[in-house]
Amino acid sequence: MPPEYDRIEVPAALSGQRLDRVLDQLHGDLSKAQLQKLVRRGQVRLNGRKVLRSNGKVAKGAVLEVAREPSNAEPQVTVLHEEPDFLVVVKPAGWLTHAADRSKVVDLAGHLEALHGPLPTSRGVDRPGVVHRLDRDTSGVLVFARNEETLKILQDQFRAHTVGKRYLALATGHPDGNFIIDAPLGPVPGKADRQMVDEVDGKDATTEVEVLEQFAQHALLACTIRTGRRHQIRVHLTDRGLPVAGDNLYGTRAHVALPGGRVRLALHAERLSFDHPRTGERLTFEAPLPPDLSAALSALRAGS
Repeated sequence: MPPEYDRIEVPAALSGQRLDRVLDQLHGDLSKAQLQKLVRRGQVRLNGRKVLRSNGKVAKGAVLEVAREPSNAEPQVTVLHEEPDFLVVVKPAGWLTHAADRSKVVDLAGHLEALHGPLPTSRGVDRPGVVHRLDRDTSGVLVFARNEETLKILQDQFRAHTVGKRYLALATGHPDGNFIIDAPLGPVPGKADRQMVDEVDGKDATTEVEVLEQFAQHALLACTIRTGRRHQIRVHLTDRGLPVAGDNLYGTRAHVALPGGRVRLALHAERLSFDHPRTGERLTFEAPLPPDLSAALSALRAGS
């Protein structure tokens, strides 16, 4: 099967630089050694033609295509913290938090149960240890309970809105400074997979938004949610005219592609804080942006 390619247009800020330096700037998710190997294999194309040497200069607007290396291995799940009562891990984008049929999809709950032993199933055998969840294409920090007592204590903290949750979102648009969205959310009639702002029957939902960086067409936002409604950040930002890049459910076609041509929901659960279920000590866990979103930001910072 031929490789798939990531397609990137060279930004003005990198015009005239050597190809190897341009690749390093625009593909922060790959090491220099990996990039050189792809060049030697003829799996880097410039304006549609294979390049075999990476010391040539690259012009503004040139189109680079870099092959994605195939891998049969599952993404590594990082364990941030482990103890007898709970696990704190980083969910890779593309994984379900839990799944009813594990023969068809990879799910994080089943993966952790296989590696770390049985998890509590009072919420259902298909949801072992699940305290909260992230959307399939959202990456970031999740906590899993390892016994029924801890599961109940942590769920109570989420229900009481005492858990701290901060996300990073790469949004399309130009926010006018920091702001707070206080807009109730409810299901879209006839569309079970979607939510909308519903001032009449919706449940309370509040999102605090801080603008971290502004680019030509995008903005990097830190979103702290006081509540945990389904698709809360995605719906709130879309309602403000700032859809999350890569969101093919709430965004339009113009908002789907990430810088560099990548397509995935540009949302990452960066930080999670909760009280230790036994000691009451406040705990905070963080996960840096994964390589694909870091690469998208590098492309934006380079002036694409």
